[in-house]
Amino acid sequence: MSKALLFSNEFYHIYNRGVDKRNIFIGKKDYQRFLDSLVVFNTEENLNGRHFNDQLRRQHTDRLVNILVYCFMPNHFHLLLEQRVDDGITKFLQKMTTSYTMYFNKKYTRNGALLQGTFKRSHIKNDQRLLEISKYIHCNPRKIMNSENEINEDFNARIINYLWSSFADYARLREESRVLSNTQIITDQFNSPEQYIKYVLG
Repeated sequence: MSKALLFSNEFYHIYNRGVDKRNIFIGKKDYQRFLDSLVVFNTEENLNGRHFNDQLRRQHTDRLVNILVYCFMPNHFHLLLEQRVDDGITKFLQKMTTSYTMYFNKKYTRNGALLQGTFKRSHIKNDQRLLEISKYIHCNPRKIMNSENEINEDFNARIINYLWSSFADYARLREESRVLSNTQIITDQFNSPEQYIKYVLG
């Protein structure tokens, strides 16, 4: 994990990919496990992944980070995080990715590291950059869709409704997310969900 100092109450774009650019999500259950892990391990508690489903049903109030935006692609993931407590991002990612790697290795009968070493991060220092990163993350699914076709309403709808992204949450197309928090720092900069959609897809 990264040893560089990460500041509390600051925002960071966090990303990582599979070792040798290998896929880290093979099927729908893998994506769902990773998404659920964002809830389970976002706590000061020292959890080890046992009784995962029981932990998922709990409501944590001692979050290490606020998760504003996420997107999972076949061989990598992006998170836009606000650190809530000292060392919160590192603790969160260490617990979450260790548990997911153990799950993945057991399921697919493999050993060793799944992710490409230290997580990468970029410090976000102003609102404009925060919006730009949220747009970049939410547009990531374009990479695995047929982007050679003319971008039309159907193509844009597929981007918005991509299952493993928080874009549908911002478009108000899903019930309130247990994963996301403090999203108003983004939504308050727009008059409506439609305006945010236009910003991202424009």
